[in-house]
Amino acid sequence: MSTTATGKGAPKEKNPLEAPAGINKRCDLPPEAYWHEDRVNTPFATRPGYNSSSQDIRVGVNQFRIQSVTGKDVYQYDVAITPEPRSGIIYRKAWETKAIQGKLAQQKGPWLYDNRKLGWSTNNISGFSCDVDLGADEGRPGRPNNTFKFEIKQTCKVRMEALKSYLEKKMGWDNTVLECMSFLDHVLRQGPSERMHLIKRTLVNEYSQTKRLNATTEAIKGIYSAIRLNESIKSGGLGLGINVDVSNQTFWVGQKLEQLARSFLSCMDRKWENIDYEGMRKALLPVKIGGKGGAASYGMSEAFKVLRRLQNIRFEVKIPGDKTQNPKEYKIRRIAFDPKLGELGACARSVTFDKTMPDGSTKTYSIADYYLEKYRAKVQHWYFPLIETGRAGFFPMEFCEVHRFNPYPFKLDPNQTSEMIKFAVQRPPQRKAEVMQMVQNLEWDKDRYLAHFGIKINPTMPMISAKLIPNPVVQYGNRTADPKMTGRWDLRGMKFVTPNKQELKAWAFVIVDNCVDKRTVENFARVFKTTYAGHGGKVGGEPLILEPPRGTGHEILVEHSYNKTGAHFKAIPQIIFFILRDKTAWVYDRLKKNADCRWACLTQMVQGANVRKAQPQYCSNVCMKVNAKLGGQTSRISHKGQGSAFFKVPTMMIGVDVSHGNTGVSSASTAAMCVSMDKDAALYDAAVQTNGWGVEILQPANMHSMLGPLAVKWRKVNNQAPQHVFYVRDGVSEGQFAQVMEWEVGQMKMVFKEYLGTVPKITVIIATKRHHIRFFPERGDKNGNCMPGTLVEREVTHPFHYDFYLCSHVAIQGTARPVHYNVLHDECGLKPDELQRILYHQCYQYCRSTTPVSLHPAVYYAHLAGTRARHHEDMASSEQVPVESRHVVLRRPGPMAKGGDATTVASHDTNTMPPPLMIIGRGGQARAAAIETFKNTMWWV
Repeated sequence: MSTTATGKGAPKEKNPLEAPAGINKRCDLPPEAYWHEDRVNTPFATRPGYNSSSQDIRVGVNQFRIQSVTGKDVYQYDVAITPEPRSGIIYRKAWETKAIQGKLAQQKGPWLYDNRKLGWSTNNISGFSCDVDLGADEGRPGRPNNTFKFEIKQTCKVRMEALKSYLEKKMGWDNTVLECMSFLDHVLRQGPSERMHLIKRTLVNEYSQTKRLNATTEAIKGIYSAIRLNESIKSGGLGLGINVDVSNQTFWVGQKLEQLARSFLSCMDRKWENIDYEGMRKALLPVKIGGKGGAASYGMSEAFKVLRRLQNIRFEVKIPGDKTQNPKEYKIRRIAFDPKLGELGACARSVTFDKTMPDGSTKTYSIADYYLEKYRAKVQHWYFPLIETGRAGFFPMEFCEVHRFNPYPFKLDPNQTSEMIKFAVQRPPQRKAEVMQMVQNLEWDKDRYLAHFGIKINPTMPMISAKLIPNPVVQYGNRTADPKMTGRWDLRGMKFVTPNKQELKAWAFVIVDNCVDKRTVENFARVFKTTYAGHGGKVGGEPLILEPPRGTGHEILVEHSYNKTGAHFKAIPQIIFFILRDKTAWVYDRLKKNADCRWACLTQMVQGANVRKAQPQYCSNVCMKVNAKLGGQTSRISHKGQGSAFFKVPTMMIGVDVSHGNTGVSSASTAAMCVSMDKDAALYDAAVQTNGWGVEILQPANMHSMLGPLAVKWRKVNNQAPQHVFYVRDGVSEGQFAQVMEWEVGQMKMVFKEYLGTVPKITVIIATKRHHIRFFPERGDKNGNCMPGTLVEREVTHPFHYDFYLCSHVAIQGTARPVHYNVLHDECGLKPDELQRILYHQCYQYCRSTTPVSLHPAVYYAHLAGTRARHHEDMASSEQVPVESRHVVLRRPGPMAKGGDATTVASHDTNTMPPPLMIIGRGGQARAAAIETFKNTMWWV
């Protein structure tokens, strides 16, 4: 999708696919809440029936039935403030003033408020207005009082019968149903949010379980709760439930802001580790850069740029010696910087303002002088940059106290992630007990708002009907494996169903940074070769072992290794193994980028620790990857009793995923498409490309350039065009379902018509794991998790849409998260039993494991290809490397884009397209045969 820039002053053109105004993002709304019928002519698929052939089982689910809703009239009110404030917090502050609360108290019933534009009550009044004074901003001296006109006006009556009619499929979705959902969401949150802190859908308080992840961040276990539409109306419920789950969130550690800044620098780079305040002062000073005509100019230092990531953090100002002040809450807009202020930067002595004195004269103050005169408070660390808050002005860092419960918005680094996993992992019995404890903490039976509005919730976890799909038999080259309910099988003695196409002759092991000695590598190579041959792999000779000097640059290292291997074997290198010291991500990424883009050379990375151990099981795992990269196939689902292929008609599986760039590097969004190429949908080809800045929906140009050539190749390989296509899409929220149908599926049909001359039947499936539904089976595995093949298509699913939950894997630790499949469009028309069997059984064909995976392989492969392709961007590798390899690559979720939840990169013009990815073998350094071989393998696994 592209947008057109409008001229200055021109009205902003409304995007026809934007979510309607008033959508409550905290509700789990159905896709038609975002659907524009005038734009999308294909309705979403309705449920054609239920699975009738699998074994009946029962599972508990963490969704609690709403037994009754209000019979009283509920009135919705619009809240307006004039002039329109810049910050949403003004609405809440105005609502909480004595003037407004006094007006509201004149009515008998309680009021609900969403802290912005909407209020609800059983009181039937037309409305009222009054002026409210929120007091002066203390951050900027001399500011006038904040006086606003507050107005509340009745807009409609919430008619709960509309929601009931929708759930019974007697009417379609409209604003009256949305009003019911918004009201129910707020009435359920009002009571708990008065006792706890509400962070989006998560409730936390001072007694919540906590774990420190590092000096700047802590994990807190909160209560997730959300109202959901469901199918319980068919089992005696109202079709409404409350999903309650454990929510593990990351927050900034509450502390002095200057200490947080110091700790943040320490965590971001080893050179700032254990930095003191003097070192921090030097690191944050502006750096001199070249200016016009030789004039000195100043820019941000590296440390300052890192510190600027401390944005949107809430804090209080606590001035020493000021006992009269009532601490106010502010939010960091940014760390102040002004190149005009020279070498000191925007600090407490360099930033000044003019204040009008009682005698009418004007006096100029620095920030430091002002605090010293007014509060007798000396700014000790005056040289640190000031905190800028927008309208409230500037504050010295040392007077700012960071609140607890400030969400940490960035991706966790490996150390944080490890600690978070230890904190979050819970076996099903423990998680179930915790969920039930959280239900007690919500105190539904004591909630005065629920009682007033006549809402009753059953606090007992329901046991619901489920199915257990039989597992497949996995076919290898010499025999089969039947994992039954264990969800795993043994690779020992198994030969790959298809070994590597060409005998492995030109290959090498490269020791990076002298992490192991040559003799150790020779032993590992011997074990690997024996293991691969045992699995049917064709191996001709011994590998070349290279020991480049320590500290060799990655680009030179790859070039040296490629040329040496080619010269030694007098052939194009087939695959090169790089032995790495540790799991440092950017080293891995640089080596892959150089090998892929310059030489079209297949590579396999192995860890030095594993090379030293040289265990056969580890070598078998590596063999599965290597065999797939060399054009082989690990296994397939047995065809016994169903003909010569997995599918009854020629079928293509397509998986698509779009990943987004990280904050801190200028990466674009990257789209990846994986298309099955064989009759079993076990072998895949991939296409990758940039996809705009923060755009989740696949660009039309990408659909054509990626799918077109793959469709032509599919027809060539299979000697016919596909009759059925299953389009499995990852990472899409309900708000983007309509866009998938219009922009992606619409373009897909055009591509098939253009390249194949025919349009196959297409079934569109959204696969997501971003939900909080968990199942607790009556009879589970040894950890209490659901058996693989557990299917739930009742109670917690949509009342009439075609969706279901499927647990296809075995959770090694913690509680298994099922995949939620939404069938948006179904032209193939398979029975639910057959479609569910296909999605489940193909999870056993994942090429690099001996367990079924949790997500359909087409999507899984697309995710892997997209992650790998991110390092094919045409930019210097240094631009893609985070500040320090062992630390965080930052990613901040942006505002809604195009009606969905796409990440937005604010630093880029969304009207421009990012440059395309580098071409494999760019610059003519790779031979044509190598490029062709590379593209025809599963190079991304």
